Amino acid sequence: MFLEWGSALEWNIVFTFVLCLLILFCIGLSLVLYRGRQTEGNALWLHLLGLCIFPLFLLPFGNFTIFEYSKQERFCASCHPSMDPYVNDMLAPEGKSLAATHYQDRFAPGEECYTCHANYGVHGTFSAKLSGLKDAWRELTGTYQVPIKMSQPFPNLLCLKCHNGARKFMREDSHTDPGGVVARDLLEDKTLCTDCHLPGHMLPGRAKAGVKAG
Repeated sequence: MFLEWGSALEWNIVFTFVLCLLILFCIGLSLVLYRGRQTEGNALWLHLLGLCIFPLFLLPFGNFTIFEYSKQERFCASCHPSMDPYVNDMLAPEGKSLAATHYQDRFAPGEECYTCHANYGVHGTFSAKLSGLKDAWRELTGTYQVPIKMSQPFPNLLCLKCHNGARKFMREDSHTDPGGVVARDLLEDKTLCTDCHLPGHMLPGRAKAGVKAG
């Protein structure tokens, strides 16, 4: 799985790499041309570029690059090897789980894990990243438990953030209340999406037990 050239993430990776090279070039040039004369006028300008201006640009571009790359499903699998069975289920060409069908339909190309497990807005993004750091720490220290379980039930809101208002979704009577609005039972998680639909992930020996990825 490779990134499609021309995406914002792809350009940011290139730009971040170029900025790093420019910073190293300025530092190296200073050491070669101004060794022992680090306080001369031209050396100071070189230091300003290499140690202030370029890093100032690197900070937002580098953070954006890391943040966006961490949304990729290949990143999720690389940080959490214990989740490999769930990633493999999602990637399975003949998979029938919700994760597999969403992946096969190219619902959120490259970002399926993040799209389905992160809530709305900045707060949702921050919470997802914080949870990911905790999971990475458990992975590193070997303190996770098998089988993997979600820390809390999967809320319907994570499904509704994309399906709410979709024609196919709204045509289903069980999804709506009188007036053509989303059913209150769905909004309040009294009826879960997975009560009627297949599990998020289907693993051998676990699907019937309702164990889903967190």
